[in-house]
Amino acid sequence: MSNDIEQQSSRRSLLKGIVTGTAALAAAPVMANTDHSHHHHMPSKLNKALIAIANECAQHGDECIAHCMQMFKMGDTTLAKCAETVNEMIIMCRALAKMASYQSTQVNALAKIVIDVCQTCADECGKHTKHKECKACEQSCLECIEECKKLLA
Repeated sequence: MSNDIEQQSSRRSLLKGIVTGTAALAAAPVMANTDHSHHHHMPSKLNKALIAIANECAQHGDECIAHCMQMFKMGDTTLAKCAETVNEMIIMCRALAKMASYQSTQVNALAKIVIDVCQTCADECGKHTKHKECKACEQSCLECIEECKKLLA
């Protein structure tokens, strides 16, 4: 029995060593970089307005989806298409905000897609503006479209 305990202890020590060694190796390139001025790696400027509106659009989408879910629970499925388009918009706007935040070279390509996705969402939410959540979602989609167009101009 003490032999089993020794083997388990030995395995734990080995695993700890492997984890520690792997972490040290992974950190080595980062630790070796003593030049902390990373500006030479960054494109001209962070598009804070695009990031803000894309995040706002996704947030309004979350609120719209929550409202749709409440309607579904009451047996009202008239917002089903709305929920579907909003879900797609949320995914794309979150991706756009994330990629813009680290200045991906693919932001412009994604912005073109987001324009289409947001337009589809705005068109659908626009059919349900009696619901404040749909109206807010529509408005933020239109604002996101404008910001994307500025980026692409």
